[in-house]
Amino acid sequence: MFAEDLTPFFDHDSVGVSVATVGGVAGIGVQFSNGYALGNVGALGMASSQPAITLPDTAVPADPVGSAVVITQGHGVGNYLVAVHEPDGSGISVLVLEVAP
Repeated sequence: MFAEDLTPFFDHDSVGVSVATVGGVAGIGVQFSNGYALGNVGALGMASSQPAITLPDTAVPADPVGSAVVITQGHGVGNYLVAVHEPDGSGISVLVLEVAP
């Protein structure tokens, strides 16, 4: 486990930090990203994006896949479901999201 204090990266008062409810727990500071990709598919091409949040492992539910994520403040405000959990082994996880129906 990474021994560094990660609090400044997820503090609600820090620039770029969004506030989310993850798996029913409200008020979690997260880093939201929505990577864009453009692909060559036929004559017109195709574009897609993949919303994701980065957060401390301590804020990740025990079985996060399928859990609801609601971003209430900051970037990415909206309702999502967790599609994939990607822990990095340093105390930080990425939850890959899909827009909730």
